[in-house]
Amino acid sequence: MAAWHDFFVAEVGASAALVGLLFVALSINVTQILKYPWLPARGAQTLVVLTGALVEASLLLLPGFVKPVAAALIACAAIAWALSLRLVLSFVGGLASQLEISVPRSWTWGYFALAQVATVPPIVGGAILFSGNPAGNYWIAGGLLCAFIFALGNSWILLIEILR
Repeated sequence: MAAWHDFFVAEVGASAALVGLLFVALSINVTQILKYPWLPARGAQTLVVLTGALVEASLLLLPGFVKPVAAALIACAAIAWALSLRLVLSFVGGLASQLEISVPRSWTWGYFALAQVATVPPIVGGAILFSGNPAGNYWIAGGLLCAFIFALGNSWILLIEILR
């Protein structure tokens, strides 16, 4: 795990900064966000994904045996995935039921798929680490990077695009 230390330290810092920026984005545009009943779920999902990334990277900085850390990582990542899934279903369902904005079905399936890519890899990586294979770190790292990309896209929409 020593080879991964600096990477996970950087991920903790980045995710903490992004969580703070997301709070600013949400507070600046809270009136606009609340105009659309489906957007609060998108904001909450973005917060869940970033908080999951923060906790997951933090866990990998803990000293000690790999199996307990991997088990805790799997549990936290599974919670983040379940919450994210619930929120993405709420967002997509709300978006589909409204009449103001026409959204292609392929877009909603794409958003759903991106949400999974942002949350599932740490679960897989944690399971691989639990089995004793350090290659799980690559899955976790990829998942964290995907979570950041996903969250940055959502944050852009909640901060900038909502004002158009």
